[in-house]
Amino acid sequence: MTCVAGHQPNLYPYGGFFAKAASVDVFVIVDNTQYVKKEYHNRNRIRMSDGSVQWLSIPVKNSGRYKQAINAVEIDNSKNWRHVHERTLFLNYKKAEHFDFFYPRIEEMLRREWVMLADFNISFIRMCFDMLEIRTPLKVASSEGISGASTLLILDICRKTGSESYLHGKHSADYVDFDLLGSAGVRNRIQDYSACPYGQPAGGFAPNLSIIDIFFNCGPMSRELVMKGNSIRELSGPAL
Repeated sequence: MTCVAGHQPNLYPYGGFFAKAASVDVFVIVDNTQYVKKEYHNRNRIRMSDGSVQWLSIPVKNSGRYKQAINAVEIDNSKNWRHVHERTLFLNYKKAEHFDFFYPRIEEMLRREWVMLADFNISFIRMCFDMLEIRTPLKVASSEGISGASTLLILDICRKTGSESYLHGKHSADYVDFDLLGSAGVRNRIQDYSACPYGQPAGGFAPNLSIIDIFFNCGPMSRELVMKGNSIRELSGPAL
């Protein structure tokens, strides 16, 4: 039975994003839903050297561009965000145990020219798939002709990928019609993700930071750490 999951192309996603991708047969980047300000589409959290948690964001052009799709969002390159990201990561993680494991890869990405937010985010996600040895095929919704909203979007993802089951996030009950999916022959699975503590150099453990923090602190053990916090269950059954 083929299982699929979908997720918007967030910036520098957290560990649970990649655990979900590693747990399915097909993973769909849903790039054609609406961009939402103050979500994770253009920002995520990292740990600073003083122990505080701060947002790292990419400025985008959204003035007057209401209800634009994520894949239509342009980066505001009038602001030197690439240098800010590069320097912020260098200054705050240069003493991390596995700094050299990850920094050259993100540095190379940040030194390239980027126009569209989704292009940068998807390229980063692909890089993380490689580093985490995630072999799940990655498809992009707009390229696959996938469309719809909420439950109908999930149904279209299943149909376009030939999947009989869908892996939902733990908050899916707030917006998904499981009965509709079930009546269409889709089996529902739920991901329950709880970040496992790992060594962070300053302050107490801060969970669910960007995967960047895991790479710098865990290096080659990042995949094991990410998957350790993952569990999957049938909608009304025990954990798998």
